[in-house]
Amino acid sequence: MSLGIGEDNPVSALDESLIMKRTSYRDADELRTKLTHWFSRVLGPESAPRLSPLKAPGKAGMSSETLLFDMDWTENGKQRSGRFVARLPPPMDAFPIFPRYDFDLQVGVMRLVGGKSQVPVPMVPWQERASDTLGVPFFVMERIDGEMVPDSPPYVFGGWLLEASQEQQQQVQHQLVAILAGIHGIEATPEETAFLRIEQPGDTPLQRHFAREKALHEWGRNGMRFTLIERLFDWLEARWPEREGPAVINWGDARPANVLWRDFRATAVLDWELAAMAPREMDVGYLIFFHRYFHHVAQIMAGTDAMPDFLRRDDVVTAYERMTGARLQEIDWFITYGLLQQAIVETRLSQRRIQFGEMERPANLDEYIYCRGLIQQVLDGRANLWA
Repeated sequence: MSLGIGEDNPVSALDESLIMKRTSYRDADELRTKLTHWFSRVLGPESAPRLSPLKAPGKAGMSSETLLFDMDWTENGKQRSGRFVARLPPPMDAFPIFPRYDFDLQVGVMRLVGGKSQVPVPMVPWQERASDTLGVPFFVMERIDGEMVPDSPPYVFGGWLLEASQEQQQQVQHQLVAILAGIHGIEATPEETAFLRIEQPGDTPLQRHFAREKALHEWGRNGMRFTLIERLFDWLEARWPEREGPAVINWGDARPANVLWRDFRATAVLDWELAAMAPREMDVGYLIFFHRYFHHVAQIMAGTDAMPDFLRRDDVVTAYERMTGARLQEIDWFITYGLLQQAIVETRLSQRRIQFGEMERPANLDEYIYCRGLIQQVLDGRANLWA
């Protein structure tokens, strides 16, 4: 999940408010020592694992803690080496974005997608469910080379994607749509996908997903009342889709920053913590929403029309339907649902920034929500907002 920006921030493409600086107080050297001991047990007493200093990727990712490292070890008398990524839930002092971090789900969906599709996902050779080693469960996946698209500050303010030619940007767009088509096209039995069923009230996957968002908002608001979000919940309920399409495996966080890239092609699809069985429009709508949001940010903060032809609604829908043969229904509703999901996360991100001394506590609760301008446009009935 990324840090969004609201229209009341100072107009500066390099403003400090664009950057989330602190996510944890964990000690990297202590973690490295504990991980080394853990690998010694897992790989065997003769393995003699040696880990490089741990470091964070830095440009995206604020929900879980991500640590990069290299490792050398001995296996069956031979020297081995590899580059890896450890994923940990955030410590409580980091003001977690979500109440629960289900690593069984993340590991399970990555292995399912990797085994049943051509979508590039990292292999996950190790998972630790117990908390004895690091105080929390964790997993370790292979590290794949690739460039990140920055979320903090947003890529519409600078970086390789903004500076790419329109043809190259369109290639990235094609790759993103193809990723969704590949995930949604996976053929799996109900038993294989049972762990992706959302355990919330509701007769359909969409109803259960909506109920999960309500529960997340109730947990994350800490007694505050965000009336804009309440009104957006009501707006969506009043316009509920007449027809809910079949549930497919959803990535859950479809956006450029959750992919690694090389030569404008995807090398790895990351961040599966929100994966679920849901209508395919959920992923497609969120992908469209997120760039429309960042495009809006660039207009408000810098007065620039950044990447206006990237991930446009009609282009994405046409490409997806051509790739899959599926017909998308009521896509604007799902794009707006992406706005709701972002707003809920932003109330939590603002609380975290206040705790870390990165922003002053606003007097107006609407200012906790960086995407409030877009919410107001939806509530005001702005026509063709997402085109």
